[in-house]
Amino acid sequence: MTQTNVTVAVFNETSGWTLPKMHVERIRDAAGPDSDVRQVSTHGELLNVLPETHHLIGFPLTEEVFGRVGSNVKWIQLTNSAGDTLGSLADVIRRGVRVTTAATVRAPQIAEHAIALALALVRGLDRSIRFQDEHHWATNTVASESGSLTGATVGLVSLGTVGHEMACRLKPFGVHLVTLNHQADDPYFDSDMTLPFSEIDELMTLSDIVIVAAPRLPSMESLIGRRQLKRLKRSSILVNVSRGGVVDEDALIEALRRRRIAGAGLDVFETEPLPTTSPFWTMPNVIVTPHVGAASPNYWQQAVDMICHNLHRIHDERPLIDEMTIEWFDRSFT
Repeated sequence: MTQTNVTVAVFNETSGWTLPKMHVERIRDAAGPDSDVRQVSTHGELLNVLPETHHLIGFPLTEEVFGRVGSNVKWIQLTNSAGDTLGSLADVIRRGVRVTTAATVRAPQIAEHAIALALALVRGLDRSIRFQDEHHWATNTVASESGSLTGATVGLVSLGTVGHEMACRLKPFGVHLVTLNHQADDPYFDSDMTLPFSEIDELMTLSDIVIVAAPRLPSMESLIGRRQLKRLKRSSILVNVSRGGVVDEDALIEALRRRRIAGAGLDVFETEPLPTTSPFWTMPNVIVTPHVGAASPNYWQQAVDMICHNLHRIHDERPLIDEMTIEWFDRSFT
């Protein structure tokens, strides 16, 4: 039997962090005796071994890496989301490489983070924290501006697993959930109203809270801009846990400054780290978090569990967990 070369390229070259050895050993066990599992810790090492690699497990992977993927690579397992390499990923998939993501691992935390931001803004926790810094007991001010999720209309701009996890957590709050239909008979969403993507303006008009958790596909670029933001009520809030570029930041800053919307909870930005000069840092109606929506103390344990499951599925020729398809890339959402 031909040996399968598995490359584990999960590292942060700047900090020197690499996937702990105990997790690499778990991957080695799952790959089986007919596989050679090697770990690399730098971008240069990865490029050197890529010509001999059949299965690539990576975090993060660059445009250069995808550009050098040859016919020998049969499967790429991302341990993050598709991120901003969507164009390169589509090219790789068109060439017959199977690509899987860590969507199932990331989605629960992203959903929780988005709802935490929404709750903090709705209940005025951002204002309470500022008053706490001033040692000011501001009962009347905070109480008069506090809202509730119960009975609120939440517009959810999301796809797939993340959308499913978001909907599951939102519905018990008693919200009226409005979603965008990107696929007929989608099993993920338990919504009260479903609109086609072409009617995103209507979703904005109806919503008290809009949560954006969509990938940065070409058709998603600046999906929410000035026109969509103008559709929101002045009492509405926007939460963005997607990717930078899905929401037009200049339009959002303008809407916040002019109080066209009540506030925003933001975990993702067009430029990261967020520049110290960004107005978002000091806006009183904005909560900024540093792109940590998917963070979890058990992340790598769960990610490696999924990798091992997919290694077994590859061996048994079964469907893979969180596999991306070219149809997903080619679908238009506008």
